Amino acid sequence: MGAYADVAEYRRDTGDSATDDARVESTLIQQSAKLRATAGITESRKLTDDQAELARYLVVDAARKALVTPCVEGLGDMAGVKQSSFTANGFQGSYTFANSSGSAYFDRDTLRAFMRSLGKSQRMGYVYPGGPR
Repeated sequence: MGAYADVAEYRRDTGDSATDDARVESTLIQQSAKLRATAGITESRKLTDDQAELARYLVVDAARKALVTPCVEGLGDMAGVKQSSFTANGFQGSYTFANSSGSAYFDRDTLRAFMRSLGKSQRMGYVYPGGPR
């Protein structure tokens, strides 16, 4: 099985034109395999259009997190910074780093919706009449 997204979709959705095509393609394939393993999708499973769109979003988003270091505009070479704050006169600075490790991970809410669409999010339970309380 291939990737749920191709390099052109990745570039369109993320705006990342700097990362090498081969690296993007490899990461998309890896994240697609990870999503199939996480969701228990077999080779014979055909996804609906909505499921395929959610899968594409999850894979592209995870690949971007692995390939593009977040950077706050206006801070120059402060790669990995997601937020900053300063005060004047007493000069203080504060930086918050986001995913500085470059780890790829799936968006929790979208993954939950995807799993629900596959019918894999329901929990099993049982009632034991007359059992211990």
